[in-house]
Amino acid sequence: MESSITRRQFLKASAAGSLLIASPARPALKPGVFDHPKVGKYQIYFGDLHNHSEVGYARGSLERAFEIAREHLDFFAFTPHGYWHDIGTYENNIEKKWLDGFEVTKKRWPEVLRAVRKYDEPGRYVPMAGFEWHSTSLGDYHIIFPTLEAEYVRFDSLKKFQRFAKQHGAIMIPHHPANRLGHRGANLAHLDPEVSPVIEIFSEWGNAEHDRASSPYIRHTEGGRWTQNTLHHFLAQGHKLGVVASTDDHLGFPGAYREGLAVVLAPELTRESIFEAIRDRRTYAVTGDRIAVDFQLNGRLMGRELPYTRRRELSVNVTGWDQLDRVEILKNNRVLHRDFPMDRVPTAGSWDELVLLRFEYGWGPWPALDMTRICDWDFKITVEGGVLENVQPCFQAGPLDETRRDKIVERSGRHLRVQSFTALRQQFEDISTKAVVLKIRGGPETSVTVALNKPTNVSLSQTFGQLARSNEMLFTGDFPKESAMLHRLVFADHYRTSYKVTDTDDGEGLNWYYLRAVQANNQYAWSSPIWIGPRAGKSRS
Repeated sequence: MESSITRRQFLKASAAGSLLIASPARPALKPGVFDHPKVGKYQIYFGDLHNHSEVGYARGSLERAFEIAREHLDFFAFTPHGYWHDIGTYENNIEKKWLDGFEVTKKRWPEVLRAVRKYDEPGRYVPMAGFEWHSTSLGDYHIIFPTLEAEYVRFDSLKKFQRFAKQHGAIMIPHHPANRLGHRGANLAHLDPEVSPVIEIFSEWGNAEHDRASSPYIRHTEGGRWTQNTLHHFLAQGHKLGVVASTDDHLGFPGAYREGLAVVLAPELTRESIFEAIRDRRTYAVTGDRIAVDFQLNGRLMGRELPYTRRRELSVNVTGWDQLDRVEILKNNRVLHRDFPMDRVPTAGSWDELVLLRFEYGWGPWPALDMTRICDWDFKITVEGGVLENVQPCFQAGPLDETRRDKIVERSGRHLRVQSFTALRQQFEDISTKAVVLKIRGGPETSVTVALNKPTNVSLSQTFGQLARSNEMLFTGDFPKESAMLHRLVFADHYRTSYKVTDTDDGEGLNWYYLRAVQANNQYAWSSPIWIGPRAGKSRS
């Protein structure tokens, strides 16, 4: 919850050296517990519904995956590689890797269920069990189960798999849909929306919004995005699917930054509420930063189907964790309205709102210089003359390490302590850096100090006045030692927007609207669509 202190109160308290006394008291927070924005009666929860480890044919221990997820996610579905009913025979017998992995999943399935039960903590953290089903001809799905009891079964028929899911109240999510049909791309002619209400449009594979969108399919072994298997084409064909993202990470790191997160609007953090939200399509997708999205049409939330009405009032509320480059409303896959928060000019009154400060670390030696090098980080960020209100971790999957952890180990209204590690190998898109983003109430004279204990004892201090004008670097030694950066401040003028747009339509066919938010650091959010049916007597398109 944000403090209600005004700029005048802040300046007065700051001059007297008593800002923390003047600010409303807040309870102590567990380091891994993060504040959640609200949309009406719903909380916004962030999780990963698709992730892999050594159970199957990926890497990283089962225990490590559940520990990592608990540190920074609200919910997590572990989905080991389960079966491939129409697998072929390939060059160099590479299919053996997958076939052996399926046997690992079968053997260790009881361990998966024990881990789900061990880490289950409704209201704080919700783990789930599931598994992945491959299909060359029908596309890949992962199934997630709504109870602590889950059965691992192999199916040669999608219809039988769907029937099984219904019997167990489970949900099946198509993923990396934009592959070519017949090459593990989604075959929605066989989709059952009752059991598959949402589709995964973003993961470490790339972005399936449309075939020219950012983050093309460049990883794994199949071709790029096929136009006819993108979200835009599915919507144009009349499919009514909500959207999520998840990592599909293969280094056993749930919620890996920049690889995708699923977001649900739910009244409470329980397994039942999460499943109800997914079935109701109260979901949206983000790539990395935990962008808060509230998108409504005539007062109805994302995922709804509405009867025809000529006048449509579209309401947008978006809060990012970096500067918002643009926030767009799309109608029938075309941009209806664009808002550009980054073009706003902050004023003296901008200090009345919370500001964002990103500390990013991990630039270092090229892998060619030292392929084994890992840099351990232990640092404390202290705020003087301000209040730390919230924090977002930006931890990524690489480098794979069973003993090290990225963790926020201490957090208060004045400081944050982080233990982490970086390396220029096994990195998604070859970006080695990790980060934490602080949301702080302060003014031009507020100061922030980053003090490193590891990899060396060095510190950097800046005032907010300085950081409003320029970022600043922290070097742990001469080249090629590791370095870090305090980014330039982001004001609420730039990370938050709220507006309404009115549209009218004569109802010639089915219409759909969704929101797309793009941050300056290339992190995205997409809402589930809202559909409006055609006017009575008009043809449906």
